[in-house]
Amino acid sequence: DLDKPFTIKSKSAYIIESIDPNLLHMEQMHVTIFLKNRTVIITSDKGRYNKYNYNIYFEKNVVATDGETEILAENLDLLSTEDSATIYNNVYLTDSRGTLQADRALYDFTTKFYKIKMDSESERVKVKFIQ
Repeated sequence: DLDKPFTIKSKSAYIIESIDPNLLHMEQMHVTIFLKNRTVIITSDKGRYNKYNYNIYFEKNVVATDGETEILAENLDLLSTEDSATIYNNVYLTDSRGTLQADRALYDFTTKFYKIKMDSESERVKVKFIQ
């Protein structure tokens, strides 16, 4: 959602002109997204930022939090044309209601709901609720 302000920082960044001059490859990414009632902070060891379409791809040791919920994963894709974030590869979600482990999660910023999925049909999503 392009009307939401955000900041993006990294320890280092570089462009590979021959591949895509709009794509910044980044190390130690730190993104802060300012939503209406909360601030979301996402960090990762590596990632890419497309300065043309504002898409952000986080890789390795991804941590996303809004102060109440924390998500750990290996990948998180934040596309400017979507009102959602795709989180995948070893997803662990923790909040006040419990914990969740899955292969893939889609978070909808509008509804504030998650769609959880395992890539293998034989695997089940692992959830622990706290009351």
